Amino acid sequence: MRNEIKPSEILDILKKKISGFEPTAEETEIGRVIQAGDGIAQVWGLDNILSGELIEIDTDERTVVHGMVMNLEEEIVGVILFSGYERVKEGCTVRRTRRVAEVPAGEALLGRVVDPLGNPLDGKGPVKTGTWSRVEVKGPGIIKRQNVMEPLQTGIKAIDAMIPIGRGQRELIIGDRRTGKTTIAIDTIIGQKHADEKDRVHCFYVAIGQKRSSVVQLVETLRKHGVLEFTTIVAATASDPASLQYLAPYAATAMAEYFRDSGRHALVIFDDLTKHSQAYRELSLLMRRSPGREAYPGDIFYLHSRLLERAAKMSDEEGGGSLTALPIVETQEGDVSAYIPTNVISITDGQIFLEANLFNSGLRPAINVGISVSRVGGDAQIKAMKQTASSLRIDLAQFRELAAFMQFSSELDHSTQNQLNRGERLTEILKQPQYSPIDVYKQVMILKAGISGRLDKYPTAKLLVYQDELFEYLDNEGDSFMQELRTASGFTDELGKKMEGVFDAFEEKFHPESIETGIDSGYTVNLAMALSQRRSSINRDMLKLIERITARELASPSLETEIEQIITGKDVVEKDRFEDLIESCKIIDYEKSSHMGTLFKAAAKIMTKESGDISSSEIYSKLIEREKSSSTALSPFFAIPHIVVEGKEKFQMLIIRSKKGVNFSSSAENVHAMFFLLGSIDQRHFHLVVLSSLAQIVQHPSFEKEWLSSKNPEELRHLILKIRKKKPE
Repeated sequence: MRNEIKPSEILDILKKKISGFEPTAEETEIGRVIQAGDGIAQVWGLDNILSGELIEIDTDERTVVHGMVMNLEEEIVGVILFSGYERVKEGCTVRRTRRVAEVPAGEALLGRVVDPLGNPLDGKGPVKTGTWSRVEVKGPGIIKRQNVMEPLQTGIKAIDAMIPIGRGQRELIIGDRRTGKTTIAIDTIIGQKHADEKDRVHCFYVAIGQKRSSVVQLVETLRKHGVLEFTTIVAATASDPASLQYLAPYAATAMAEYFRDSGRHALVIFDDLTKHSQAYRELSLLMRRSPGREAYPGDIFYLHSRLLERAAKMSDEEGGGSLTALPIVETQEGDVSAYIPTNVISITDGQIFLEANLFNSGLRPAINVGISVSRVGGDAQIKAMKQTASSLRIDLAQFRELAAFMQFSSELDHSTQNQLNRGERLTEILKQPQYSPIDVYKQVMILKAGISGRLDKYPTAKLLVYQDELFEYLDNEGDSFMQELRTASGFTDELGKKMEGVFDAFEEKFHPESIETGIDSGYTVNLAMALSQRRSSINRDMLKLIERITARELASPSLETEIEQIITGKDVVEKDRFEDLIESCKIIDYEKSSHMGTLFKAAAKIMTKESGDISSSEIYSKLIEREKSSSTALSPFFAIPHIVVEGKEKFQMLIIRSKKGVNFSSSAENVHAMFFLLGSIDQRHFHLVVLSSLAQIVQHPSFEKEWLSSKNPEELRHLILKIRKKKPE
């Protein structure tokens, strides 16, 4: 045996070992973090890993952080990290899971609030389901689809009538911040409440980059309206890493596809894709991907196209299920030509454009019908709606153009005036408060009334009251007709005649002149001051105000004459009546308290003795309600608290003087003269007379001084009558 080994022999042995080396599975499935920060990590050593695969990272704190592979480079792997990413440091061990990103799916998710990985956020324990769906899958091919032809009823008149959405469609909701985009989405969820189980749409709402408080508020709104039980909320809030915000819409779509592929219907709301794009841009720039237009990476279009292509109406052979997508995009100053809006518009099947100017003017939902469109059209409407509203969108667009043009014209011909009046009424009936979706057949009936001209004879301010009473009538006396309409789905000649009979019977019972439109204190301030100015001309703004109070047509010559007489003091008929009211009303001194609520309670007790059929608590609550809407103190010295009640020919006044004053507002001086009015809804003309007269009296130069110096209530009465009989200076 030799005592030494030659170096050449050692070299031969090493060469043989290296040439025969085959790495074990363990050695290739574990890597190391070589760089970490800002929610991403660069990992070395994972040679066989897949794109989109989930990985686990062991940290120094003996916790596990999860991530997903996003970049595959020659020697390193780019990983986006989920919650707890700040604990990942260089040198941490990385393990493959051999699972591409997937989320739980199934019935167990309904009624839950989860993160994009399916982890519960609502404190109700883990989601118990044995079904898992891949986050990224290819959308169904053309062979597996069929045409979108089944309506998805939102319950919003303006959308169901003019921009119909079908099951399987992708309809973009676009507009500036705070224009009602999320409200439309929530209304759509609430609109599915009364569907039967077979026809039920299972809803998924994705909150991307929102405040957590907003998500909590949303959950409470859905719970309050009884629709949380068939809704899943996937939340990646502003405090979550960009990786979760990026993953959220894909995860929710994977959850919704479970229902689509089982022959049922699902709806996914992405709120919103603008924040989703920003999260992806952040990740891409950190991954050192090349920035392009507005710093977005070149594949930003593919990001949303592969997401929205998964929405589909499946063929009958595939079960006939559907997945509808309602992406939301936020614009800046209404600019729909920006990068992300144009991308998503080109992918979707139409858009609902919400305009800030319309929203601020009180038209809600603030839908611009000129820009909004549904590329599915009448295929996504029931027959009755198609018969009713086929030309409504064009008519409204023409009305708005005509109204904008005619504001510069002082004289209008009869046909133009009629077109403007009709458009104004159609616009009014399309107004709808949030969280109040309407059954589609009831929508058809109110639209029929508007388009056929039945509403032309009513003041615009009365139309929503007309709608509410019509719906109540249809639920009770018109129930049999509504059942026939639902069965037939559309109008026949016979059903058309029955519909006219229903309208005639309802309108016999509908009396708009007896409906309170709200003489609130805000109107009183303006009206009393305006009426106190003895001018012969009436401006347009004042007439609009009085129209709302009197519930009469603005353009009525008799109304103009009537108001002219009140202002100029030529209303002889009511002049004596006002003086009788002053002589018969109760006038008291009140010094018990300077607190407004205490005064209102005392006044309510006195007024209930005079009215007889209304309790003091009801009078008090009405007074407080009016005061909350706007202060009835018209100056630092006097106030006119007032209410309107049901009943015929009822009007009373209580006058209260407080020498030390009553505090109506913490920011204003105490009030010394208070005129409490209680008038019935059919006494509006006299209400205007009283307001005008009182406003003129209290503005007389001698009023304040003599009011405080008068010795007793009778002297106060004589003071009012004396000033009343003086000629204006």
